[in-house]
Amino acid sequence: MGYKNEDLPEDVGFEFFTQKIHPEDYEHVMEQMRAHLQGEMPVWEVKYRIQAKDGSWKVFYDRGKITQRDANQKPLFLSGIVFDVTESECSLQEEIQKARYWQNQAQYDHLTQLYSRYELERQLNLLDQKTRQTKGSYTLIIIDIDCFKNINDTHGHLMGDYAISQMGAAIANACRYSDITGRYGGDEFLIALPDTSKEQALNIASRIQSEFVNKPFLSGLNPSISGGVATSSEATDIRKMIALADERLYLAKKNGRSQIVIAS
Repeated sequence: MGYKNEDLPEDVGFEFFTQKIHPEDYEHVMEQMRAHLQGEMPVWEVKYRIQAKDGSWKVFYDRGKITQRDANQKPLFLSGIVFDVTESECSLQEEIQKARYWQNQAQYDHLTQLYSRYELERQLNLLDQKTRQTKGSYTLIIIDIDCFKNINDTHGHLMGDYAISQMGAAIANACRYSDITGRYGGDEFLIALPDTSKEQALNIASRIQSEFVNKPFLSGLNPSISGGVATSSEATDIRKMIALADERLYLAKKNGRSQIVIAS
């Protein structure tokens, strides 16, 4: 804890240590000790934070046992050991933080903060299974940015990335909390709308289009989007729904772009 002999009082009592236990850990530590002293637990074993001389917090791990009691079972002697596990605990927390970071990276697309393709496909499969089991329905939209390659070629990849990020923002603003939204790849996005008709899906797609094309920094690019829509009643599984929506996206492109196609 950083104390030298000359820093310590002449009589170092139990309270010298317990007063330095972190307030959030204090009751747990005391309860564990009481339980062992009263014979309710075979050993005293606890991990807690304790304040060092310099004000920093250490993590200690204690393990001990009453080795002798009197005729009335009152404790006489306790033998134990204390470990400073601060370094290993910090390493563990760092590993946990790293794991959370990489989980987030796998789950979300870094440009749009919508679902990544991996997580999007996982969520779509879950929705499809649940919907078909409960005999419900949902609608799927595929959207992409028209002439996206020209944006990259003419204005550079930074502008292309910006356009994709703004597309993600437009989708997030237009969709509901219950909707599943993600970047499927490149400038292509998938949106699943539970309990939504084609007409309702068309309205949402139109809101996305309006949000996107009116972004101030994109106005000079004359941006537009095209999309295709399919419902769960038109296909037997999610893969066939995606294929059908993609076919209608192709028709939207073929018919002049800047439109959403809901029927083949």
